[in-house]
Amino acid sequence: MIKICYVIGTLNIGGTEKQLLILVKGLDKKRFLPVVISLRKKGHLKKDFEASGIKVIEIGKRFKIDIAFFFKLFNVIKKEKPVIVHTFLFTSNTWGRIAAILNKTPLLISSEQCVDSWKKWHHILIDKILLYFTKIVTVNSYAVKNFYQKSEHIPEPKIRVIHNGTEIKSTNTQNLNSLLNKKKELNLEKAEYIISCAGRFTEQKGFIYLIKAIPFILKNFPQSYFIFIGDGPLQNIFKKETEKLAINSNIIFTGYRKDVMDIFSISDIIVVPSMFEGMPNVISEAMAVGKPVIGTDIPEISEIVKDGKNGLLVPVKNSGALAEKIIYLLKNPSLILKMGNEGYKTVVNEYSSGKMITSYENLYLELSKTKN
Repeated sequence: MIKICYVIGTLNIGGTEKQLLILVKGLDKKRFLPVVISLRKKGHLKKDFEASGIKVIEIGKRFKIDIAFFFKLFNVIKKEKPVIVHTFLFTSNTWGRIAAILNKTPLLISSEQCVDSWKKWHHILIDKILLYFTKIVTVNSYAVKNFYQKSEHIPEPKIRVIHNGTEIKSTNTQNLNSLLNKKKELNLEKAEYIISCAGRFTEQKGFIYLIKAIPFILKNFPQSYFIFIGDGPLQNIFKKETEKLAINSNIIFTGYRKDVMDIFSISDIIVVPSMFEGMPNVISEAMAVGKPVIGTDIPEISEIVKDGKNGLLVPVKNSGALAEKIIYLLKNPSLILKMGNEGYKTVVNEYSSGKMITSYENLYLELSKTKN
């Protein structure tokens, strides 16, 4: 039995958090014993982890610099005595690895999930120092791998691409009644077309450019409705912009939802207008329910979305191009179906949860043989 302590900043609803939930739920419990350590308390997903039989320990970090929390983290890892400490994202990658190093944990794995161009020289220096003690850095796309090899010079043997995984349901299981009920719940029974997006409401996600594209779309398809799934610091700005453009009656802000894929199932098109990413879960989630994706032409998205095959690509920060491509698909419903089917094949073949879990299990087994 290989005991693994996963260290993550929060258990709030986010891409990395959801990936960790899929991973620990799916691990072979006869070979692996996962323990999840969250630096902060009261994450929305804590109950989901515990409902799956996963031990969750909350450290209670309160401030950006909180020395007291580190001693608790150190003691938790000391008590748990894991063979592997696996950390996610910068804060946890930093404190989690330091605590593991001081506890002489045999194996350290860190995970980078995004093209983190925000990192300053001191962040990069911390990463480089801790890399010396780290067996493997996992990344969720080749775009993220290329970024970190250029920015932090991570050597090839120390970096491993393991794509995010999506839990796939057969498209045949989307029965008509459940789709109608979801439309009714969201007051969308009269919608002719539904266009959705999902993610944290930050500048990175580029949702403002979709909002500015909506007036042009409504001129062609006035009975179209747009669902924005998520929450975040820009929510009020987004709502004010929809009122300014007089399009708020065609927009639904749902807040955070756990039924993202169900909402995608009633949608015609999923839009991902991000400026930078890692590997956006919403793309594979959209494809897993047979929907085409319109995304920005950045390496992190074009790695999954093949223009004209399983979706369409547009330039970054370009509302006009977004409107043009959405209108183009709505005028060609046969393409919506064709691209959706191609996307489903893409996820089944390359981005399933089963494939991700197996890749991590093989990595853990491989490393555990070298711990001595």
